Amino acid sequence: MITTEEIATKVYAMLQASEVKNFISGVIDYERNDYTKEDVIIVPHTIDGEASVRYGQINVNIHVPDKVIAKGKGQAVYRTHFKRLIEIRAKVVEVLKNHYESGKGYNWNIGRFNPPIKEKDQNEHFVSLALELTVREKSIN
Repeated sequence: MITTEEIATKVYAMLQASEVKNFISGVIDYERNDYTKEDVIIVPHTIDGEASVRYGQINVNIHVPDKVIAKGKGQAVYRTHFKRLIEIRAKVVEVLKNHYESGKGYNWNIGRFNPPIKEKDQNEHFVSLALELTVREKSIN
């Protein structure tokens, strides 16, 4: 059976071939390296079960640096950049919405949308959306 890592490569290819690539200031990747840019990070999770139909998940995390609001003598106040988080998420959803891969044994639907989460020790927030996977043996696809 196919793994979430193999499906993640399809997600990566779809996002790379889309306008998302040029819409963000950073990269589309599997890991985070530069916290000063907007990135789309693909995080494969597990697939559960041993039956001919199994279920899994891939998270797509959209990272955006916080907006800086200068205040006082050299002090900076950071605010969540909601507008950019929403704009980038909309582009990602447009590319990945409810996908069926004919003959490959899997499909996904967009599941949970998480609200902005502060990245620990960084001046940024990220939103996450879940690709809910259904994986079937190819013989029953």
